[in-house]
Amino acid sequence: MLRTLHVANFGVLGDVAVDFDPGLSCLTGETGAGKSLLVDAIKLLLGARADAGDVRSGEREAVVEAVFELNGDEALAQAFAEAGYDAQDGEVHVRRVVGADGRGRAWLQGRMTTARELRDLVGRLVSVAGQHAFIGLGVPAERLAMLDAYTGLGPDVTAYRRRFEAWHRARTAVDELLARRADREARRDYLEFVVSQIDAVAPLAGEDVALAAQAAILQGAEQLRTLAAAATDALYEGTPSAHDMLGRAVHGIRDMARIDPRVGDLATRLESLQIDLREAARDLASHAQSIDLDPALLDQVHGRLEALRGLARRHGGTLESAIAARDAARTELDGIGNSDERLERLRDEADALRADVDTLAAALTSRRTEAAERMSAEVTQVVRGLAMAGATLAIRLVPCEPGESGADRCDFCVETNPGEGWGEVADVASGGELSRITLALYAALSRSVGTPVMVYDEIDAGVSGGVADRMGEVLHRAARARQVLVVTHHGQVAARGDAHYLVDKVTERGRTFATVRPLDDEGRVREIARIIGGTQITDAVLRHAREMVARA
Repeated sequence: MLRTLHVANFGVLGDVAVDFDPGLSCLTGETGAGKSLLVDAIKLLLGARADAGDVRSGEREAVVEAVFELNGDEALAQAFAEAGYDAQDGEVHVRRVVGADGRGRAWLQGRMTTARELRDLVGRLVSVAGQHAFIGLGVPAERLAMLDAYTGLGPDVTAYRRRFEAWHRARTAVDELLARRADREARRDYLEFVVSQIDAVAPLAGEDVALAAQAAILQGAEQLRTLAAAATDALYEGTPSAHDMLGRAVHGIRDMARIDPRVGDLATRLESLQIDLREAARDLASHAQSIDLDPALLDQVHGRLEALRGLARRHGGTLESAIAARDAARTELDGIGNSDERLERLRDEADALRADVDTLAAALTSRRTEAAERMSAEVTQVVRGLAMAGATLAIRLVPCEPGESGADRCDFCVETNPGEGWGEVADVASGGELSRITLALYAALSRSVGTPVMVYDEIDAGVSGGVADRMGEVLHRAARARQVLVVTHHGQVAARGDAHYLVDKVTERGRTFATVRPLDDEGRVREIARIIGGTQITDAVLRHAREMVARA
């Protein structure tokens, strides 16, 4: 329950602190006194958008803070704990500050938080229904959500939605493959051209480097042979050759060895060099003979090199990149070749998921159909008790294509009087009738769903005194299961309250402030007398007010 609400510098609310009681609390006051500002302050605690206009003129910031009691609700305590905001001693402290520049800050359990977390967490504690709450009756998704809440279908709808989303993803993938089929064929033609173009040349890794070296040799064949012949002559064939000169040196050293044996080893070493020199000359001559003087072969090598370099230019700049492009094209072609099989697999998967969707949707429809009858009867009973004796509400399900919440469209139809014909609630009901129907729906839903604190802001607007009396009765019954705060202009509703708070304006030092104070029994009677009697509060009006309170 909401135990304490403190508001400072929020519009005409200067510095107001209110302690609320369990049950039904009614807030009354003159028009413009600031009653709805209290509701707006609570909305700020629910993450509503902050506005610089909320800050009282001349003040730096507006502050709204509240203390909620969880009253032993373990599920709520766990939700706050899992979010990192332990509810110490079963209490939740919320604070929202709005600066004069429009910037807002929020705290939960003394820690900075976000508007989204306020919506998610504080929204579990309190919800607000204004005099235009019936607007949701014109939205099919809102109507279906009401029926599902009444039925307790939340987990079933979640399970269905997951399956529906999986089917939607599979169906989207199928559609994308089909849409890309024409592009895929064009891509296949291109890839096949790339592969055939490169395969026609059949390049080998490093082939261009080897051919470039071969071309250099073929181009210099004449010069190479000339140089080889000159080197061979110098080493062995010419006169005198290096071989001959080395032989003379050996002969001289042998003569020396007859006199000085120490140089004998040197002669042996030179003889070994003489043999190596002769072998080198023979190898050089053989290499010269192997040098090809074939212009046709040179042309062939140049042609091959040009073909390889052409591939490189078209596919990345190097022969290796061209080979990689061919391999990648082959891989992609394999993938395209398998796309038809993938399409069939996706179609089978989508068909299986659609079958699951249809099965789950049918189960939802079955439970909704049964619940719609019960909810229609329950809401009709409450509505008829709100001075619409001839009205009948019918919740009807209309089959439709599966969507995120099932295969049903939910219509709220009403016949306000027998024989007048049926129509959509949002279309045929008057403002006062809409308020009554909306309250009846909340009453039906309050036993199965809803937050521990419900705030109603002038939901009784546009109804007569007799109807307001019955609305007060409905609100009082709802307050047995939860704390209900209602802003009202009807004495009949206020008389039903377990507690009554007066919102009033006072002027101090030339400035106007709104105050909020609880009323005792006599103060309550006088306020209800003001509401029903206007400015002239006679003894008769006071007696009537006392009778209303006593009867309630």
